[in-house]
Amino acid sequence: MPTPIILPQWGMGMNDGQVMKWLKSVGDPISKSDNLVEIESSKVNAEVESTADGTLGRIDVEEGRVVAVGTTLGYILLSGETEKDLPVLNLQSPEASPPVELNQKEAVVSGVPQKRKVITPRARRLANQLNIDIDAIDGTGPSGRITEDDVKNAQSGSGATQANASDLPVEKVVKLERLRATIARRMTESASIPTVTLNMTVDVNSAVEFQKRLVSEWRKHKLRPQYQDLVLKATARALSETQEANAHLVDNEIRFIKEVNIGVAMAVKDGLIVPVVKNADKKTLLEIAMEVRDLAKKSRANSITVDEMSGSTFSVTTLESFGIEVFNPLLNPPEIGILGVGSVDLVPLFEDEKIVPRSVGHLNLTFDHRAWDGAPASNFLKTISKYISDPSWMDE
Repeated sequence: MPTPIILPQWGMGMNDGQVMKWLKSVGDPISKSDNLVEIESSKVNAEVESTADGTLGRIDVEEGRVVAVGTTLGYILLSGETEKDLPVLNLQSPEASPPVELNQKEAVVSGVPQKRKVITPRARRLANQLNIDIDAIDGTGPSGRITEDDVKNAQSGSGATQANASDLPVEKVVKLERLRATIARRMTESASIPTVTLNMTVDVNSAVEFQKRLVSEWRKHKLRPQYQDLVLKATARALSETQEANAHLVDNEIRFIKEVNIGVAMAVKDGLIVPVVKNADKKTLLEIAMEVRDLAKKSRANSITVDEMSGSTFSVTTLESFGIEVFNPLLNPPEIGILGVGSVDLVPLFEDEKIVPRSVGHLNLTFDHRAWDGAPASNFLKTISKYISDPSWMDE
């Protein structure tokens, strides 16, 4: 029996994906684990792998189409099978029906026809229910398609309609596509969450001295310690001791997660991605540092895997090297907390009635107020601060 090629779900927030490019043609020989097709989703760009040896028997979903998770993209013929063994393609089935619709009205600006609107069926149904004009919505999905979030934003007036926001002369227009569009969509989703950001300064003089000491110790590993390494280690321990911080908010449920998986925000050429250090609380400081460097290297080479981008329970983002002290990091839903690491500054402090120079770090915790309150969130931030201010335990 031919083996179906199924669009998998990469992460809890993924509902659909766009077929970007088929890497095999019909009739090509295929080995198990071969990359068959490139998919762009709301989580990450990735390839669907073959689950069997054989030949590519049929492509059911052409390039450029957006389909739901679980859709059959095509079929693999196993040894001895022919095209006659393939199931009949039902053109009326939801799986095979066109998953992306084109708005029939073409916008005309200054007499020049513009691209027609691309919209998912779910977004179109929602727009019809809310009586919202599709032509007034700018899509933030892959290839500019209009998503449900775009329709909701249009209803709330939060910014989906920006076509006439400015009449100033335009030098260059860059369409939000691929990673940048995904970031825009995720940040819009995050901005709609009722959050609070707590800011705290921490005496990190001991942490800075500890970091300097590690320079010689880690030289044999060809690794230079960073302040962020210490923050990640301290955060991992605090998360292991604070169940309400290591959680997801899904619908009306707060789901406390057993594993401590920290997403580490990293800047890449086209934007920002958040690879994940799994089971961070069970790893040494050196192991965390080495894994972060490896993930950063893969991110720059665009070779990071879906698994390495999935499963985070809490995130950390840093602007330390830019000299930024205080900022409001945006949540990475469905997580309920994110730590923003600010700069470390040398400042004069009173100690034993004397003014002495001390290194002070800035921490910024954003939390989802629907799932977490100010007092417990403050205690969590204090716990992180305690573990950073005295990092001697990290030698254990």
